[in-house]
Amino acid sequence: MRVAGADGCPSGWLTVAMPIGAPERAEARIVQAERLPALAEVVALDIPIGLMDGPDDGPRPADKAARRFLSERNIDRIAGVGSRVFPSPTRAHLAILAAGGTYGDLLGHFRKGQHISKQCFMICPRIIEIDALCRADPDAPLWESHPEIGFAHRAGRTLPSKHRPEGLRARQDLLSEAGFDLARLAAALPDGRRHWAPDDLLDACMLALTGTRMARGTHAGLPNLTDRDSHGLRRVIHF
Repeated sequence: MRVAGADGCPSGWLTVAMPIGAPERAEARIVQAERLPALAEVVALDIPIGLMDGPDDGPRPADKAARRFLSERNIDRIAGVGSRVFPSPTRAHLAILAAGGTYGDLLGHFRKGQHISKQCFMICPRIIEIDALCRADPDAPLWESHPEIGFAHRAGRTLPSKHRPEGLRARQDLLSEAGFDLARLAAALPDGRRHWAPDDLLDACMLALTGTRMARGTHAGLPNLTDRDSHGLRRVIHF
C-alpha cells in the first residue's frame, strides 16, 4: 500500500509518495491536480476540502479546532501561531471567483467580517480544483490535512515558524529522524524556486507521514472524524 503527501507549489503540487511506513523509499515529484488521486491509496493534502456554504454559517469548525490545537501546544509562547491556519473560504466566495470575479469583487460583495484574506484568495484556484475532483468522485483518496498540525503532533509542541532558521531545522530534524533522505528528494525535483520552495518539500513529507497514520487507522481529526459539509465531503483536518 502506498501513501502520499501533497503541498501546493508554484508549479503545481509537490508530492512525496512512499510505501506505507517506508520514508527511506519515498519519491518526490511535482504533478498537476488531476494526477493526485492516482498517486496512492491515501493522499493527504494541505488544502481545505469540506467547506461552509456561506459566511452566515459561521467559521469552519476544523479551522477553529486547528488553531486551538496549535495554541494549546505553544509551550514556547511563539507569537501568532493561530495565523498558521487561516479561515477557509465558503462556497459563496468560491462561486464568485469561479465566475471570473476578483479579490475586489469579493470585498464589494461581502460585508466586513465576511472577507477572506489575500493569502486565502491566492490559493482559491487550488481549492476550487480539489473541490471539483472530490465532488466528481466522492471516493477519491484525497484527504485534508495540515503540516503544522502534523509537526506539532509529532514534536509534542508547536514549532517555531518554518520561515525562521530554528523552525526550518526543527522540521528537517524530525523528518530525518523519521527516515526521509531530504537531500535525495530535493535532487529529484526541478531546479529553482520558481518551481518549489524548501518548505514545500518539508510539508509534503509530513503530510506523507500523516497518510501513513491514516492508512493504519491511528490518525485523529479536527474537530472530529465525522464532520461533513452539505455536499457530503469530509470537513476534517486529519493528523
